[in-house]
Order: sequence, then C-alpha cells, then structure tokens
Amino acid sequence: MAICISVVLIIIFIGNGFLGKLASGSLQNHYTAASEIKNTASQNPVIVVLGGGVVDINNTETLHTMSYSRLVKAYQLYDEYRKNNLPCKILISGKGRGHTSEAELFRENFERMGVSDADIIKEDKSMNTYENAKYSGRILKQMSPSCVYLVTSGFHMKRSVALFRTFGVNPVPQASDFINTEITLFPNSYNAAFTFVMLKEILGIWQVHLYNSWGINA
Repeated sequence: MAICISVVLIIIFIGNGFLGKLASGSLQNHYTAASEIKNTASQNPVIVVLGGGVVDINNTETLHTMSYSRLVKAYQLYDEYRKNNLPCKILISGKGRGHTSEAELFRENFERMGVSDADIIKEDKSMNTYENAKYSGRILKQMSPSCVYLVTSGFHMKRSVALFRTFGVNPVPQASDFINTEITLFPNSYNAAFTFVMLKEILGIWQVHLYNSWGINA
C-alpha cells in the first residue's frame, strides 16, 4: 500500500510541473542573459553548434525540430560578425544516427541561409555530447580561436559547457531555446515529458563531475 501511495505521489509531483519548474531554473536561468550577443570584438571567433538529432520521415532525413533554433542562433551570431566585415567560422558538431550526418544537414541549411562554405567546418563523428566536446576540442586546439561560442538548447547548456571545459575549451554560452513546465492542479503528459528531459540532464551533469573526479573523462 505504501509503495502504491509513493508511486502516485511521484507521478503527481512530476506531472503537475513543480519538479520540472525547479529543474528548469537550475539548468537554464544562468543562460537567459548570456544568450544575448554582447561582444563582436574578437577577431577570430568560432561558433560551435551542437546537433539536435536527425528525424527520418518517409525515408527523408531532416533535422530534429530543436535543431532549428540552434541553426538560427548560430546564424545570428555569424551574421553579427559578417555585417561588421569580421571573419567568423561555424563548427558544426554531430553525426547522429541517420545515413546523413547532422553536420551535413546543418551545412546544407547554413548554405541556403547564405553562409559561405569556406566558413563552415564539419565535425561529423560524434554520437553524443561527450564526443561533441572531445572531437570539437581537438579541432579548436588546432585553430586557436580568439573566442569560442557554444550554441545549444538552454536545458542542454550546463552539461555541454562542463564537458567542453573538461577538454580544455572555455566557451561563451549562447542558448538557442528554453523549455519549462507549468504548475497544474492535475498531472499532464507535457509536464511529465519535459520534466524527464531535464532530470536526465541533471543526472548527466552529476555524471560529468563524478567521472572528472575519477579521471575517466579524457
């Protein structure tokens, strides 16, 4: 009986949005102001944009919906430099699980938006955030940029920054989108889904710090 009551309470706690609201603040509040473009003084910046997944619909592969906010944010940063006649590169990181890599799908979209192919660098081996940071870090060390901007979703930023720092890169966060829950009287699937997404990120952050303390991340 006690177990059943505990399960019901957990479902309510997750589904009514309260836990999600707490998780949202912990993950994203720090990056809301940081998402504004504040500085174009760097002479050799690189914008690193992380893939958000590939979706296959009727044998046609396209970017996951969350990728498009990252695409737009990265382009806004790039355009801010280009309109001031300053050089800027975009490093796209992500292989994904489709036949076409996330990096290639991003490149195709960037080119349609007017980004020069000479300004695009593809890192198309990584399958997760750990590998995003690891493989992008290797490329960035060879480039020695004056500034590295990191573009990803707000809920994903804290873990991404922690991993990039693990590999010797201290990026400037540029959150492309944010998620939150709404506190409701009755539990609903919207709150539950986004709460689980954010709890996964929090566990991932703990894992990064734990693995770093053990010397596993390398």
